[in-house]
Amino acid sequence: MFSNKRILIAGAGAIGSFYGGLMSRAGYDVELMARGKHLRVMQESGVLTIKSWKYGEPVIPVKAVSEPSGRYGVIILCVKSQDTDTACVQLKDHLAEDGCILSFQNGVENPDVVAKHFGADRTLGASLFVGLWIDPAGTVNHTSTGECVFGGWNKKAQKFEQPLKEIFDRSEIFSTVSDDIKYTLWSKLVWNVAYNPLSALLESTCGPMMKTPLIFELIEKMVRETVAAAKLEGVTIPEEEWRDKIKYREQLEKYKTSMLQDIEKLKNPEIDGILGPVIRTLEKHGLSAPYCETVFRTVQFKYGGHYLYTPKLTADVIARKGNSILLIERMNEPFGWAIPGGFVDYGEKVEDAAVRELFEETGIKTDSIELLGIYSDPKRDKRGHTATAVYFTDTEQEPKAGDDAKNAAFFPLDSLPDNLAFDHKQIISDYIKKVYI
Repeated sequence: MFSNKRILIAGAGAIGSFYGGLMSRAGYDVELMARGKHLRVMQESGVLTIKSWKYGEPVIPVKAVSEPSGRYGVIILCVKSQDTDTACVQLKDHLAEDGCILSFQNGVENPDVVAKHFGADRTLGASLFVGLWIDPAGTVNHTSTGECVFGGWNKKAQKFEQPLKEIFDRSEIFSTVSDDIKYTLWSKLVWNVAYNPLSALLESTCGPMMKTPLIFELIEKMVRETVAAAKLEGVTIPEEEWRDKIKYREQLEKYKTSMLQDIEKLKNPEIDGILGPVIRTLEKHGLSAPYCETVFRTVQFKYGGHYLYTPKLTADVIARKGNSILLIERMNEPFGWAIPGGFVDYGEKVEDAAVRELFEETGIKTDSIELLGIYSDPKRDKRGHTATAVYFTDTEQEPKAGDDAKNAAFFPLDSLPDNLAFDHKQIISDYIKKVYI
């Protein structure tokens, strides 16, 4: 049905570019409708790069566009929930009469919005289980799974399921046709409610939230509200199933949710598309969702308008004794040996933080430090973007490990440990060139 039809990926961010790129690689006539730097890079190069644990690193010729043209046999909608209605208005005259539109979006309400514009008979919903992000522009990084579960929004729309399945199979996209797409979407919403909003609010990857009892208790309460809302919509999610969805998994330890990625890029997160359905469904039946609504209001206040999201500030001190410098062995990730240092407290001078951290981690006191330089590469700390002010001093004191330092010891500059954390190898090299003579 769709072998010779044009396919439009509307909203080709990480998700749209990934799946559209795989379909392009398989030979389908695909257009990636994108914007910003990602669009410019693809248009100038004519290619999309995918760096994937599963597909390797293919460089795929693609057609990137800024707006739709003509009619398409398939439109795959990948815009944020808050943009669904606007996107449908833009796309309404670009879907062929015998075509279909498939929502690749978070939340449970988007297919209804799409159906309002295109008709339920041509609308399909989908739930994606995939880890993706764009970095740099023109490149999509793929780190986990990639499964697509999809289905027609009503019985008539189910006629599109098999032709779409053939496209996905030929494109090596792992897909499953759902016999109850509404159940599938509500079930996926459980995970999104559990981790997306709180990851943005707490600026945390999934692992620490899963392992912190105080936060996980809140997650459970938000999920119970979600399950209650689903039941009112005719979808029953067993407790065994939702508990399995939100339990700790090692592969999610450092996983950044889509909301966390959004705020790092200074984009407003799609909080309404995830928590909104829970709140509105319960309200419609005279009930409330106090936990979801509290988080919703808090996230909306913090990120709903213009906001600043800046790197975390740290301070480090190179302490020298003769031809040796002091290093601490880190007790927490990232493990290895490091220059003593840590985060600057709010209201604290950076230089005071450096002196404080040196004492807390090594027991060494100093009131005389000099600035070596500022180090701010966004990739210097795998936990997130940090910028550090590095100071140096001389000392004759002996160290004693404390705070989050497992050990503290002096190392000759020509015999440093191999497992230096962060970018400390470069910092020490700069110190040797600029200070140590």
